[in-house]
Amino acid sequence: MHRINQDLTDYNIRVLHRLSEVCAPTFMTFAEDMSYNHGPMLSQAMFDDFIAPYYRQIVPVLREMGTTVIVDSDGDVTTMVPWLQSVGVEGVLPLERQAGVDGMAIRQQYPRFLMIGHYDKMVMTHGEAAMRAEFERLLPLMRTGGFIPGVDHQTPPGVSLEEYRVYLRLMREYVVKGAE
Repeated sequence: MHRINQDLTDYNIRVLHRLSEVCAPTFMTFAEDMSYNHGPMLSQAMFDDFIAPYYRQIVPVLREMGTTVIVDSDGDVTTMVPWLQSVGVEGVLPLERQAGVDGMAIRQQYPRFLMIGHYDKMVMTHGEAAMRAEFERLLPLMRTGGFIPGVDHQTPPGVSLEEYRVYLRLMREYVVKGAE
């Protein structure tokens, strides 16, 4: 496992050096899916042994490029936030409402940690009032900065085009309110 991880890290660092000759990504995500609804699917010892050494090699390369480093992990990532921060990861997505994550609790404990998601997509078929109430729930978190609301993964298949348009209209309205 260590050999595989090191080979992948070396390869990705080579690719980043070549990419940096052309451009610098604004952000990059590592797709890890290390959590599920009840927290991490690995121990901190396993993270420290099998993931952290490789992040400690590649994250500085990304940071030198001015790239924000985010991990894409499903589930409740709350326990993992300090692990991720210890290797230079700056944020997480998609903060899953369905997994019971409390974005405001994360914000209070880790004020500079970036988060994307946390919008309860299950309200989207219940009309504008329900969607607005969900944005209202997120507004205090939005006002702390470093948070972009959004659905996790994809919009549910039962959401009509008109409902999605309402969601987009409300998103535009609330990102302005969140910046106030």
